[in-house]
Amino acid sequence: MGTIIEAAAAATADDRATAPSAVELADAAARACLERAGRGPDDLQLLINAGVYLDRNISEPAIAALIQEDIGANPDIRPGGGQGTLSFDVRNGACGLLTGMYLVDGLLASGTVTCGIVVGADVDPEPGVSEGFCFPGVAGAILLVSDDTRPGLTAFKLKTFPEFAGDFESHVAWHQRAGDGQGRNLLTVDIDEQYGAHALECAEATVRELAGEEGLDLAQVDLLVATASVPGFADALARRLGITAPAAGSSEALARAHTAAPAIALESAPLAASRTTLLVSAGAGLSVTAAVYRT
Repeated sequence: MGTIIEAAAAATADDRATAPSAVELADAAARACLERAGRGPDDLQLLINAGVYLDRNISEPAIAALIQEDIGANPDIRPGGGQGTLSFDVRNGACGLLTGMYLVDGLLASGTVTCGIVVGADVDPEPGVSEGFCFPGVAGAILLVSDDTRPGLTAFKLKTFPEFAGDFESHVAWHQRAGDGQGRNLLTVDIDEQYGAHALECAEATVRELAGEEGLDLAQVDLLVATASVPGFADALARRLGITAPAAGSSEALARAHTAAPAIALESAPLAASRTTLLVSAGAGLSVTAAVYRT
């Protein structure tokens, strides 16, 4: 049984008259993804949220549950214990969507579910106050289903390179104003100038290890989808790997997209026409997630 990418969609802050929240963007991306696949929200048996940067730095309750409620995915308990929608959050930085796909793939393969969606959205938690936040407000969603007739996702590789952990760090800390004792939580994002180079180095090492384990000839890759919140990352990785096939990253306007980047790239990538697609994400950790997708 194969795990098939049935649809991908993105939603940007520019689509709205007023700046939307991360949850609102995630809702919009999930709805667009379902519509593109010709499915309704009750078809979802699994919903994973992978967003990192949220309004006012909220972390509880699980954002996935809020998205599930907003889009109306099996909001009520079904009589007799029928299949509903399981929703939960996964945090793995810019690798979050691919990590979520890895989890959905496992549950699809076990037969526990037959349809799942992974959603990720990021916005500036405190516009004008956060320090170093450089990502556009955007959400992405990827819908996955099981299919006995196609291979789909056939392999994953998740690696972390702690020697480069300091290249990309985010933290929230309490900042107290002088004089009146008042203050607020402030997000600070620190990205070292070497992050892009190290992300490429680690992504190449991860892909080559995956290719060796799976007997994958990189010359046979028809499409590379690679993201790391770095402009030009996909093309640069393709050159390092010797892949001459098309390389898809986020669009130029969204080249620094964070969690949603793989969905943005897949939204316009010729996935159906590619026999072998390589999916790669890199981010804080420094972490890399890679996957092989076959049609």
